[in-house]
Amino acid sequence: MKSTTKIISLLFLPLLSVAQEKNIDSLKTAYRDAFSDSVRFATGRALYYYYEELNRDTALYYAEENLQLAQKNHKKLPEAASLVIKGYQLLHEGKYPASLKCLLQALTITEDQNNTEETWPVVTIEPSPGKSRLLLLSITHHMFGILMEQTQNTQQQIFHFKEALRIAREIGNANRQLLSAMNLGGSYLTINKLDSALSFSMEGDRISDESSLNKYKGFILATIGDVYLKKGDKELAKKYYYAGLKSAQEQRNFSSIARNNIRLINRFLGEGKKDSMLIYALRNLDVVRSLGTVVGQGENPNNIGSAYENVYLAYKLNNQFDSAFKYQGLALIANDSLSKERIRNLAEFQNMSLGEQLRLQNLEREKVINENRVRTWFLLGGMAILLLLAIFFYINNRQKHKAKVKIEKAYNDLKLTQQQLIQSEKMASLGELTAGIAHEIQNPLNFVNNFSEVNKELIEELMEERHKAQRKETQDIEDKVLDDIKANEEKINHHGKRADAIVKGMLQHSRSSTGQKESSEINALVDEYLRLAYHGLRAKDKSFNAGIKTDFDSSIGQIKIVPQDIGRAILNLINNAFYAVNEKAKVQSAAGGYKPLVVVNTKRKENKIEIKIADNGNGIPQNVVGKIFQPFFTTKPTGQGTGLGLSLAYDIVKAHGGEIKVNTTEGEGSEFIVVLWNEQ
Repeated sequence: MKSTTKIISLLFLPLLSVAQEKNIDSLKTAYRDAFSDSVRFATGRALYYYYEELNRDTALYYAEENLQLAQKNHKKLPEAASLVIKGYQLLHEGKYPASLKCLLQALTITEDQNNTEETWPVVTIEPSPGKSRLLLLSITHHMFGILMEQTQNTQQQIFHFKEALRIAREIGNANRQLLSAMNLGGSYLTINKLDSALSFSMEGDRISDESSLNKYKGFILATIGDVYLKKGDKELAKKYYYAGLKSAQEQRNFSSIARNNIRLINRFLGEGKKDSMLIYALRNLDVVRSLGTVVGQGENPNNIGSAYENVYLAYKLNNQFDSAFKYQGLALIANDSLSKERIRNLAEFQNMSLGEQLRLQNLEREKVINENRVRTWFLLGGMAILLLLAIFFYINNRQKHKAKVKIEKAYNDLKLTQQQLIQSEKMASLGELTAGIAHEIQNPLNFVNNFSEVNKELIEELMEERHKAQRKETQDIEDKVLDDIKANEEKINHHGKRADAIVKGMLQHSRSSTGQKESSEINALVDEYLRLAYHGLRAKDKSFNAGIKTDFDSSIGQIKIVPQDIGRAILNLINNAFYAVNEKAKVQSAAGGYKPLVVVNTKRKENKIEIKIADNGNGIPQNVVGKIFQPFFTTKPTGQGTGLGLSLAYDIVKAHGGEIKVNTTEGEGSEFIVVLWNEQ
């Protein structure tokens, strides 16, 4: 009894104060010597919460250990609780597919109203007795929101955070309300809704003060500082960053310490405070190393590459170039490695199709059903139980084997389909390009051929006249014929050069990109690909017809771009515009009155160039606008589009440091705006 009391008292150490090393050692000893799985599970939860924002590798270890304990003892809610915290650590490591799998399994358990058993404690911080299932459901939605934030799905991110807040308010759990409000503040800050961001962040700060839940107060104060910085109040922003850093240090929340450090480092850099910047940059590097290397981007507080880069900038500001170069090299290596890992994980995340997500959920439901059957058979006792258990495990193993085979087959089929779609897109583009070349080059070649024939006849006529007796008249005729030959030769030369320019332009388009930027006339480039797109579609469909309106800003001049890449992006956007107006024309041709129109404009705006491609087609439904730049997503009928065009255009423009925006009204048309920096 005394041992049990000692262990339970240790569970609350992470909650009552910043735990000392000797207390953590005691907790680890209690975990190792636990006399039952339930006590070991509860002790493991307390250890996890201590390391949650302190060392992610250690936190993940205790989350995995608790998951195995829960599954071994068939405890569904503890299993869901362990899946959620495991998913949280995995998403911070950039392992998005694995995190998604954990959260889907947790969602299946927490949405099942039959899972109400509470014999094991599932949450150490701010539990809700009698409402553990709803509490875990709120936590699961919260983790989904963070995963959507990491994978840049803003709409889903806000939805899940709001759902988490709704459930937390329903069960009256202050800690979950605080965390949901905190993350909603960050979400609205991302989309520049500053008033909403400030409102939710202030709500989180208020709950933190009222409930003495200060673990994430440093994170909240950093977000409030970000809001004021965007509002233009730099001094007030810095005040909140200092306050956030102090709170995070008191709570030993290393993730929040790093977050506030980064903000202050940026402020010191802007103010030229080189000593302060160097001190904070070196401190922050130690903090990030303690957290462990994490896949992130930009100013992610756990990004080791960003930490190295800040140290490099600090040494550079202090004119300590040897040290600066050292950390610059470390930053480049780390950022390259982390970038590749993030791209790989994002690709795997995208490849987890809806069908496979549903399959995971179905497998989990089957597992729940089978476990319920086992409990029923257990009541029958004796040999019947052993026999039924043997049958169950046999069936279960077969189902798992079949599911594994199906998943492997689906994965292989998906890879094959992707390869076929990419090849199909290449062949379709080649066909359109070939048709454009044939149409454009035919006229100048006709001129060359016709005038060559005429020159031949004139030369023959000249030779005949030279043999006639009337010399004076013959000379006049010769002069006239020679003048005609000269004029024809000039025309042949002109059209020959025109044909040569067209061929060179086509070859440049088909040539694979070198990735090297060069000064290019953006107006000429846009005009060329507009003409190629139109004639390519005309070559494929003689009935196709659309009006074209252009307005090119002559003041733009030349900008530095990779012309082949930007050309491909423009060609894809123009092809989509022509496709949209053509589809609408097919439907409304009988009624009459509709005139297909594509408008292409270029415009200089300070140090940026805008290229607008608008059409009066059917527009894009609002429920899919957020998905149009995802690879393999298309609104076209099966067989008419691969879903790679807009994704390719988006990646090309992003690689140039620009952006693509879309304005659309369903039934009226769409406008795509490509924004590029005007590099001279």
